[in-house]
Amino acid sequence: MPKRPTPLEIEAVLRTPYHERSNLLEVLKVLPDDVDPALAARAAVGLIGDSYHPTWLFARTCRRLPVPVIRASLALLESDRRPHGFIIREYVRRDAKDDVLAADWDEAMQVLLGLETTYAWGSKQKRAKFQTLADQPRVLQALQTAAVACEQVSLDLLAVLAADGSEASLDALIPHIERAVRQQDWELDRLQALRTHARATPVMEDLFSRMKALFEARQARSPALGLAKELGFGEPDAFWFQVHISSPAFDGAPAYQHQVHLSVDSRSATWFHASLSASNPADILRPRSTSFTSDKVHCDDLGLGTCVPSAFPAWLAASAERLRTRWNFDQLSLGTSVRGKKRNQLERWLRG
Repeated sequence: MPKRPTPLEIEAVLRTPYHERSNLLEVLKVLPDDVDPALAARAAVGLIGDSYHPTWLFARTCRRLPVPVIRASLALLESDRRPHGFIIREYVRRDAKDDVLAADWDEAMQVLLGLETTYAWGSKQKRAKFQTLADQPRVLQALQTAAVACEQVSLDLLAVLAADGSEASLDALIPHIERAVRQQDWELDRLQALRTHARATPVMEDLFSRMKALFEARQARSPALGLAKELGFGEPDAFWFQVHISSPAFDGAPAYQHQVHLSVDSRSATWFHASLSASNPADILRPRSTSFTSDKVHCDDLGLGTCVPSAFPAWLAASAERLRTRWNFDQLSLGTSVRGKKRNQLERWLRG
């Protein structure tokens, strides 16, 4: 929007269905004080998604809303049981004067942004960000509240608690680790990464030692190692590979119309995962897919069915025939723990 929008233009954008709001982000940054608070709050809170970084766009756009809109947004978030809801409610003092409320809200948005940085996990920047959050008592209390209230929280949030290492942070963190130790599911894989940022204390060392032992024991009995032996790779301590294959352009069909991903990893609770997607050029944002693991079908929009891991090449060939497509094996992308001749052998197996 090249010039400051008029009140009527602002209201029109706020009332427009979400997917058509091309100017929404710009409008939310320049809301007048007399804007309809409820209307603006619904648009603002509507930016919170369910993706990997669900609050990034919301926090980045809505740091400086008019106070009536902040109060209306707080009302909408009152029943939100996700981590960001608890963080905001714990940090923002709703009974404060307008200037304090606005400052609290701005700081809460910065906390959310601090939990969604894209720095590499072990980088100095990530470490510094976590420590900065851990050094702020009010921030730390809000994160502890969210961790206690929610079973599913981001790894970044838990890393701040691990970096702090205080008794209160441990009380909030330990149930997540104990749950992962007890269930030995994918959460055990994820939480091991916390050791990178954890404060060195006897309690922390004991927790992570237990996790490591369970992880290694699970890996040693992973079915992925059986697949490695079946493929002629002997009995390695660990076996993993990830492959991505796309369709080429042919007979008027666009390239990458069909894509397939396969992951086998003895280190992971979900040791086998296959997915195939088909994109319609006329509606590329709504691909259909078939996705499954060794014990669960996530979806089968394409009607391709599933296969046991050892039969994946045959399933891949049958899928190409059913979809009337081809696989561009010359552009196959393969990452794996095996090297040299064994890697070539694995690639030949994938080609069928």
